[in-house]
Amino acid sequence: MPGAPFTVADAHGLRSAAYATPVAATRSFARRADEVPVARRFIRNALTGHPAAFEAELLTCELVTNAVQHATDAVRVTVAVMRRGSVVHVDVIDDGRIGLPHWREANGQDECGRGFQLVNQIAQRWGFLREQAGTCVWFEIAPQ
Repeated sequence: MPGAPFTVADAHGLRSAAYATPVAATRSFARRADEVPVARRFIRNALTGHPAAFEAELLTCELVTNAVQHATDAVRVTVAVMRRGSVVHVDVIDDGRIGLPHWREANGQDECGRGFQLVNQIAQRWGFLREQAGTCVWFEIAPQ
């Protein structure tokens, strides 16, 4: 699996924007498909003028869509974005307790299974943290 370094962190290794300061912006959304474009606009507005804004918007949209489709017991999805110099760190956190994020191989005309492939190709680093209260999938991206 070539691409960005992948990390699965435990609670002691948490490096999440949701727990760091300063957070540029944090917002929670209902776990519904009609909230995905709202989350996308949220990231676009939070990163206005940043050279990695388009890529961060794309990856956030993929991860929020994953949470909506796969975190079936979740009620909320929270997006936290933080800038550290040129680096953008985004957390997508769902409050579901069933299942884990997992890699899927998409082939040919498959309509699903490309979200983590995109994250892996575009992000400099990414991973996920699974805790009792939910799952955080995160990525970091910087302009090329």
